[in-house]
Amino acid sequence: MRTLATQMRLRRLLRTQAEYQERLLREGVGGPLAGAASARLLQLLQDVRGTWARESHGVDLAGLRSHVLRSFAAMDAAAAALGRPGADVARLGAELRDAGVPLVLFLRGLDDSDAPVLAELAGRMAPLRRSA
Repeated sequence: MRTLATQMRLRRLLRTQAEYQERLLREGVGGPLAGAASARLLQLLQDVRGTWARESHGVDLAGLRSHVLRSFAAMDAAAAALGRPGADVARLGAELRDAGVPLVLFLRGLDDSDAPVLAELAGRMAPLRRSA
């Protein structure tokens, strides 16, 4: 399975989040910048979701797909909350990154895994035999 485009968009989202967080902490929380940051992050997350849908279409990932969707939901909630008055920018940024960074590594692992390993991880077959 190839997830390179999803990974690239997800990394762009994480870079953008870090840039907005730095600006918000420097310029002060609230105001139009917080709303713009929230809207932009939600837009980038939609791009990630769309790309993931295209790249994973037709691939039977069973239980693995739910991990990706839970990560998207956590990032979505953090990005949406950023635009609210009095939002804790540092905490929300950490929540978004806590969901996004492991997802990048997970997607890289999917790229490096062949079909039998993916089938085992998805719970569709008996565990692979141990080698040496």
